[in-house]
Amino acid sequence: MIRPRFLLTMHKFGQGGADRVALLLASGFARAGNDVTIVRMQSGGEGEAALTPLCDPAIEIASAGAPMGSRKLELARGLALIVRRIRAARPHVVLATSNNIGLVTAFAALIVPRSGIRFAFKTTNPVIRPRDKSKVAQWYRRRLYGFIFGRFDCILPLTDAERGRLIALYPQYEQKFHTVMNPYVSDEMLANFTPQTTRRDAPRTIVALARMMPQKRLDLLVSAFARMRRQQDRLVIVGEGPERAGIEALIAQLGLSARVELPGFADDVVPWLRKADLFALSSHYEGLPAAVIEALATNCPVVTTDCFDGAAALLAHAPHCAVVPCGDADALAAALDRGLAYDERPTSLRAIARRYCMAAAIDSHLAVLHELAHAAQAERSNAVLTRIRPVRH
Repeated sequence: MIRPRFLLTMHKFGQGGADRVALLLASGFARAGNDVTIVRMQSGGEGEAALTPLCDPAIEIASAGAPMGSRKLELARGLALIVRRIRAARPHVVLATSNNIGLVTAFAALIVPRSGIRFAFKTTNPVIRPRDKSKVAQWYRRRLYGFIFGRFDCILPLTDAERGRLIALYPQYEQKFHTVMNPYVSDEMLANFTPQTTRRDAPRTIVALARMMPQKRLDLLVSAFARMRRQQDRLVIVGEGPERAGIEALIAQLGLSARVELPGFADDVVPWLRKADLFALSSHYEGLPAAVIEALATNCPVVTTDCFDGAAALLAHAPHCAVVPCGDADALAAALDRGLAYDERPTSLRAIARRYCMAAAIDSHLAVLHELAHAAQAERSNAVLTRIRPVRH
């Protein structure tokens, strides 16, 4: 078997969890003996300094160019680079690493010769989002992803619940859907540490790890924090993004400036999670949020909105954790109050997170991608035999 060649497409090295996961996977693939190339639509992303060190030195990185101020323009420009790199490198597998790169990679699959190449697509957000409320929006999204899925040989959802939802929407593609696990949990997260024990009526810290953008509904979290019965606690929102000014204005309006901290983007989230007494996620929708798994890995209880498939199942037996309806500030406030009603930090939460450790998650991806690579190589070998086989008269 020839050494498998993988080409991964992504938008940029940003501050989102999907970008970090893509680089962790790429490095894991390279260390497992595969040739890996990353093709990104934009260089100089806001997470470049933090994410570049995650790349294994063996990975080749190709960039389409500097930021253009528009993701759509960057994706259109990047299409030509994806096509050129596929034609030059002839990878066995092309992997679109998130929803935001799926369409342009699907167009590349239409342009390049498909023989001896397999295309895979990783879904990191719902196909039909909660904000797609109108029938027209839902029809459009369903048709759009029907087109995208039709161009790929394999689609990789992050949970069995999401896989079931996708099969219900696209039964004709059932055989394409294969659940994989994301590499969220590092050895450092799972390392034992002794948190300081405090009385349940003492001041506590709630931590959120989120890019400041509309999807994350940090306005909801701040509003819920203001409604809590416990008025002695602190809220720390770790992250940056375009909605920072609006969040700061809401914090001031609600008189929370002395109790809410916005420290910005953090390269390492472990220290924040170990300081936290409770982790909060207030998103409108997610795929499988890395921050939830990372919090569980440090035995930090989680309160989340019902923003991702499988949330209730993941936290069903997790002490001091809760899932509340999306958009309900009162329910979120009540759950935050309940989540802090303990004297000692739980010790059983990291068991939930262990299945998302780096090695297991990389293996789950490679099990699927190597099967695709074997099929691609077999197709190439058959094509060569067909060309050299003598013609009988």
